[in-house]
Amino acid sequence: MDFGEILSKAWKTIWKHKILWVFGILAGCSAASSGGGVGSGGGTSAAPMNYQYGTGDIKSFLSPSAERGVEDFFQFLADIPVWVWIAIGLFLLVLGIVLSILFLMVGILGTTGVVKGTCMADGADPDAKPISFGDIFKAIKPYYWKVFLLNLGLRIAGFVLSLFVALPIVLFAVCTCFIGLFLLIPVGWFINLMVNFTTIAIIEEDKGIFEGISRAWQVIIRHLGNVLLMFLILGIGQLIASLVIGLPLIAVPIPILINLFVTGFRTVTVGLIVSSILFLAFLPLAILLGGVLRAYVLSSWTLTYRRLIAEGNLEPMVISTEDDEGETNI
Repeated sequence: MDFGEILSKAWKTIWKHKILWVFGILAGCSAASSGGGVGSGGGTSAAPMNYQYGTGDIKSFLSPSAERGVEDFFQFLADIPVWVWIAIGLFLLVLGIVLSILFLMVGILGTTGVVKGTCMADGADPDAKPISFGDIFKAIKPYYWKVFLLNLGLRIAGFVLSLFVALPIVLFAVCTCFIGLFLLIPVGWFINLMVNFTTIAIIEEDKGIFEGISRAWQVIIRHLGNVLLMFLILGIGQLIASLVIGLPLIAVPIPILINLFVTGFRTVTVGLIVSSILFLAFLPLAILLGGVLRAYVLSSWTLTYRRLIAEGNLEPMVISTEDDEGETNI
């Protein structure tokens, strides 16, 4: 298999058909739908925070009015009935599930769009005009819900499996947990690869969900060496590109830190404003470049699948069909 031809063709494809960038951005929503959760930790000291001035006076870090405001706020929270907190928790749970499903739907739209768009571009005349959003949207309609159900089923199965895995992780020693996580990393990579190839099989060869899974397994196992090499190329390349894309965002907190050191940790207003402006300026660029990167990786895997099918001369899989004489063929 010509890896250079695939990587070059993938770049030429997404560069000519820039609508795939949009689908690449949408494909990123499926990662958000997988959860990850947002959490924060913190605490308050039992003793009041004080700052000593040169005059020798000890003054509270917060003004008396601010301290009263904080105390009133926590008292307000303490006075809220338990059933209100339960209702809020249930509402947030339902909202999280709904948003996860919506993000998954948008993400699947992006993923199927990149895969189908790449297939359309690969078989099209090089001089043909770029593919439009409408062309891709119409082409993915027969496959969208099959890919969606595949990913939704995996999300549910992963959640159920995590419930069983969580208890052993808590009970085992820390070193055992690290060993388990180390072993789970390649398993996660393989599952992700299976999902990609299953999605491509569903779209490229019009397979059902279980037929697509079988087809993906067949292609990966029969061409394991080529698949692993492409996985390493794209994996390392994607890691480096992701670090470069995220590099500007690392600089966002710097104005806050400078402001804190300059003012002796008394105020952060100016630094917060500058950091917010930098974040709002860098975020659209990061989203765009992330979408382009995602489109390139999906396009590369799609072309890889098509080349493996063509070079391997794999016959279409037939699952338990019955001929006219009543004999069953596999």
